[in-house]
Amino acid sequence: MNARMKAVVVGSGIGGLLTASFLARNDYEVTVIEKSPFIGGRFANLNYRGFGLSTGAFHMVPHGENGPLAHLLSLLGASVRIVNSKPKGMILYGGRTFHYREGWKYLSLKEKAKAVKLLADIRRNKLPEGEEAEMSGTEWIRERIGDNEFVELFIRSFLGWADSVLDVPAIELAKEIKAALRWGGPGLVKGGCGALTGELARIVWMSGGRVLTKKKAVEIDAEAKKVIMSNNEELRYDVLISNVGIRETVELIGRRYFDRDYLKRIDSLKPSEGIKYNIALRGSQRVGNTVVFTLDMERINGYNEPSSISPELTKEGYTLVMLHHALQSRNIRKERRIGIEDIHRIFPNFDEEGEILLIQTYLDGNPVNRVASGQAVEDFPVEDIYIVGDAYKGEGGIEVEGIALGVMKTLERLGLGRFSDWYL
Repeated sequence: MNARMKAVVVGSGIGGLLTASFLARNDYEVTVIEKSPFIGGRFANLNYRGFGLSTGAFHMVPHGENGPLAHLLSLLGASVRIVNSKPKGMILYGGRTFHYREGWKYLSLKEKAKAVKLLADIRRNKLPEGEEAEMSGTEWIRERIGDNEFVELFIRSFLGWADSVLDVPAIELAKEIKAALRWGGPGLVKGGCGALTGELARIVWMSGGRVLTKKKAVEIDAEAKKVIMSNNEELRYDVLISNVGIRETVELIGRRYFDRDYLKRIDSLKPSEGIKYNIALRGSQRVGNTVVFTLDMERINGYNEPSSISPELTKEGYTLVMLHHALQSRNIRKERRIGIEDIHRIFPNFDEEGEILLIQTYLDGNPVNRVASGQAVEDFPVEDIYIVGDAYKGEGGIEVEGIALGVMKTLERLGLGRFSDWYL
């Protein structure tokens, strides 16, 4: 009888746990190691002052129950409930909050016609190519629709909320629009981020795998196929899945094993950076299960209300709101000050009815997007080692949806499924 293939997964973010779940379900002997005392990376619950905050995400999935992440969860039979947002989004502009469809009235007849044609082209997969694909996404929209303040502010707000950047290449923006047209808007995870990653860990355990916390990898010996941990314990593998970032994986193996061009490419990758504000507001729901894109604000790009479907995330008598903005500078004190001023503009009675629970700043560290959207990373050049997570997102895949698309490609390379219908 043949011995079971051994798989070691370094890092327990969504990418690592998704891949580990499929490996365990396909009779691999799976061990997930995580340096933190908790699992989930930036998709974990954080209990703070009686509120269920998160380590990074917004208790939300970009394409709700219809996107690639939800598809993988369904294949696993995961007990996770994602509730699609209604409406898909709202807009704060001109001092008024309204349904996203009302945004069309801010375009002239000529601009509307151009926008409709652009959306039709994207639906038909007529996407930017060559030099056009690499140009600024904002500039591409300006060329295709016109110099419209509302459109530019909306794109900026959308990207700041969804990708923690204020611009991406045209091809990335086009594919993110294509994804929204194909899979729809976001949805909140019932119970928050931790309900999802906790269920994936349960699937690994129930399938005979192990998920070990407080276990830090300090070296990957690719020749001997083993992972060495900080306590000198060694784990041998047939397949290694790395969910700790592509640059970090290169460092664990040793830069001397990679050619100069590859290292130059890896070193050029930039993270996405932002600030998340967790606030409590007295009283009932404010906007419900949706996202509000805040076009009027200097820094805040958008906000949502996770407690609208998960009241257990908040204390009685309060609702939980999470706001976010993509960093515009490394002057964090200034960035936070302007962000807080925006909060007071969004909620004029904030001093009387609300309080800031926690401000989380995400720079080039953990948990954060180590590779911002729009930066393609080719397959890892070391045999039997696969990168998952935000360092290997599929084009057009927003945040965890991009991670899910990357996991699909990894599963295909491992012979564990076919997912080409999902690629953008």
